[in-house]
Amino acid sequence: MRKSVLSAVFLFVLPAYSQSFAVGFKAGIPLTPYFDTGDTGSRNGGADYSSATRRYTLGVSGEWRLTNSIGFELDVLYRRMGYTGTANFFDTANGNFSNSTINVRGNSWDFPVMFKYRFGHVVRPYLAGGGVLRYVGPVHESGEVMTGSAVGGPVSTSPIDTSEPSDLNKRFYPGLTLAGGVEIGAGRFRVLPEIRYTRWTANISGPGGVLRLAPDQVDVMVGLLF
Repeated sequence: MRKSVLSAVFLFVLPAYSQSFAVGFKAGIPLTPYFDTGDTGSRNGGADYSSATRRYTLGVSGEWRLTNSIGFELDVLYRRMGYTGTANFFDTANGNFSNSTINVRGNSWDFPVMFKYRFGHVVRPYLAGGGVLRYVGPVHESGEVMTGSAVGGPVSTSPIDTSEPSDLNKRFYPGLTLAGGVEIGAGRFRVLPEIRYTRWTANISGPGGVLRLAPDQVDVMVGLLF
């Protein structure tokens, strides 16, 4: 009798436990640029940066459900990033100059952890919020730098080829993220369209810098959980 009771409890608890954690995939489209770029200049030189945003985000997602309404979500989201830049410097004291062009390409990884609350039953709106950590890398910078003197003498050109761009000497960036969406489905398979907002609390440079992460990020995403 005791064995049959334990077996019944085991068969009841196991499905409930197995449904408390779900994994799946995320895909999205950024509505905002990855970088804010600009230019600066003076009589001693200047710099000009530009960037094209890759309009896709891909990743995996895991959700731990504490109750039918409350849970935690952890995502790993991948996107490509890149920028180009030109910089020039002129030393008015001796006439020396340098002109450089760069092209940087690489990977970007976001790791959001969010508390989630769901409403309703079959079609379930939800809100989520928490923190996110961005890691930029690996990256590669290519280009060339030309140096010489305006008063004569040889002009030399040197290649740039490095995995440590000076603009990205910091690789980790924290932020805060909020999401709202709808969970559709029953059982183990669910579809989750959502809109997500992220505010980066640290950046590559200060306000007005020629290369910065766009401080406000908005993504439209769709998740599949199993």
